[in-house]
Amino acid sequence: MKSLKEMKTRGARLITMSCDGASVFYHFFYQGQHQTMAFPARNLKSLTPLYPGAELYERELMEKYGVKFAGHPKPLKLFT
Repeated sequence: MKSLKEMKTRGARLITMSCDGASVFYHFFYQGQHQTMAFPARNLKSLTPLYPGAELYERELMEKYGVKFAGHPKPLKLFT
């Protein structure tokens, strides 16, 4: 798979998102297997339009790691 949009088109389910400070990891379940895609943790587009459940994952990463998700519908803090 080359893109996050392609993952959605092919029916992959977003399990969660994580970050190590340098990269954002998108964890999917696709065709009976877990798959992870990694991208540098800067200037990312929000995945919320494709996967509404990504809203909270992105908000968590914004607050904890300072990752910016362009086009996020509700970029508010979760924890503070």
